[in-house]
Amino acid sequence: MGGCSSAQVAPEGVPQQPRKQNNWCLCCAQRKQGSSTKIMNKGDIEATKPTPEEAKSWENDFIGLLRHKYGLNVFQEFLRTQYGDENLNFWMAVEEYKKISDKNSRNDMARMIYEDYVSTLSPTEISLDAKIRAAVDKEMSDPDENTFQLAQQHIFELMHRDCLPRFLKSKAYKQLTKR
Repeated sequence: MGGCSSAQVAPEGVPQQPRKQNNWCLCCAQRKQGSSTKIMNKGDIEATKPTPEEAKSWENDFIGLLRHKYGLNVFQEFLRTQYGDENLNFWMAVEEYKKISDKNSRNDMARMIYEDYVSTLSPTEISLDAKIRAAVDKEMSDPDENTFQLAQQHIFELMHRDCLPRFLKSKAYKQLTKR
């Protein structure tokens, strides 16, 4: 079965529904579909190809991988092939959301994140248990910087436990670690 635990795979013989395009663009750090909400400052992450040693360090430094632009893009592409990139996109959107201090902007972005990833009606819905989903639903009445904290922590752990080990075995990662 491809993707992280939240990936949806159609049963054999049943055609898959077309996937909605990513809502967040990692290369230009903007929300797609007309929004100009930035999710990442280009200065916050490295843009150059990592050395083999640096790439090897990601085996024990998942945050380091997520902060390295080149590594992040390779990881996202891997997740895309596994039908699991919505987890990474959600995690990154929440990272940027937590930096917003203006209440109106925070409310707008909270609604976008909810509709794109938490709503059961979203084609890019992430896998959350009922307890976490209920906590997010409750927080949506007055969103603050911690509205998605439980959900983000859950998705981070899911990616770290499920997606990262498969990425570390991938051809793309192994090419980064070679001289």
